[in-house]
Amino acid sequence: MKLRTGYLLKFFVVLIFLFPFLYLPIRGVIYQIKNLAPRSKTAAEPPAIINAHEHFQSLTNVPKFLEAMKRNDIVTTVIVGSPEATILTGRTGFFGEEKYNQEVLKIANTYPGQFIAFPTINPRDPAKLEKLKGDLAAGGQGLKLYNGHSMFHDLPLDDPSMEPVYQYCEANQIPMLWHVNSGLYQKEFENVLKKFPRLKVICPHLCLASIATGRFEYLMKTYPNLYTDLSFGYIDFLKAGLLRISRDPEKYRRLITRYQDRVFFGTDTVVTSAAYKTADWLSDVTRAYRDMLEKDTYTFFAIPNMTLRGLALDQKVLEKIYRRNFEKFMKNSYDRLR
Repeated sequence: MKLRTGYLLKFFVVLIFLFPFLYLPIRGVIYQIKNLAPRSKTAAEPPAIINAHEHFQSLTNVPKFLEAMKRNDIVTTVIVGSPEATILTGRTGFFGEEKYNQEVLKIANTYPGQFIAFPTINPRDPAKLEKLKGDLAAGGQGLKLYNGHSMFHDLPLDDPSMEPVYQYCEANQIPMLWHVNSGLYQKEFENVLKKFPRLKVICPHLCLASIATGRFEYLMKTYPNLYTDLSFGYIDFLKAGLLRISRDPEKYRRLITRYQDRVFFGTDTVVTSAAYKTADWLSDVTRAYRDMLEKDTYTFFAIPNMTLRGLALDQKVLEKIYRRNFEKFMKNSYDRLR
């Protein structure tokens, strides 16, 4: 017994003496074993983005836009019916909308899942509601309105002739993408929202209140069914918007974070056959929107020799803006998002 105890004592003395020499090799072996185990992914997966606002001239424009979508991780795009003045420069007045409605319906039906059609109506057309019903039956999933646009405001937004349309959309939960200049037509707009409180309305471009953000906040706080998108539209408006955000990114980060559950991603580049609107141009413009949302600093070809400041939004907020918000928005609508 004493002999065995002596051996054990010697063993522990030797082990203590050798420990400093054995520690590093043993630690290295353990480290290698750990590194053989599969690691959890730390790199963020590419987002699957829904673009909630775009225009198309025709089906022939789709291939280049699909390329731009692919480069920017966009899986689905909402395309809206347009009057000709939106598609082609030099046109005035509200006309040609039926032709472009047919184009966006054709695109959505040719590429189901990749495109969602929101046809438009002419507010002065006595058959507007019946035409809307026909377009919805043909594959449309929402309504685009322009009567809040200063170029097309020839009737008050709360004109009685539009009430059957609002009533139908509210009763059937048909989502509306409604361009409204809230600085010019706020009272008319609010009259409609108060009378039809269950209308699901996207008022794009921060409801044209990205300068008067107090007005935007008032509208969002007052009307819980009001949503917005972050598109700016025509390239000069886009440049002005990016510069505005760059001058005070913290202000806009707070604003967008505050309403993160009701904000959508959108581009509104207006995809036409114009020679300069190539796949590269469309992709670069789309990337500028993403960079503005995702990065601290970035550059944009249309604002040369300048580093812009972005919002660097949290990943969870980005996920809502890029996809989750729109999925929820469409969930109980006229035709569910496919």
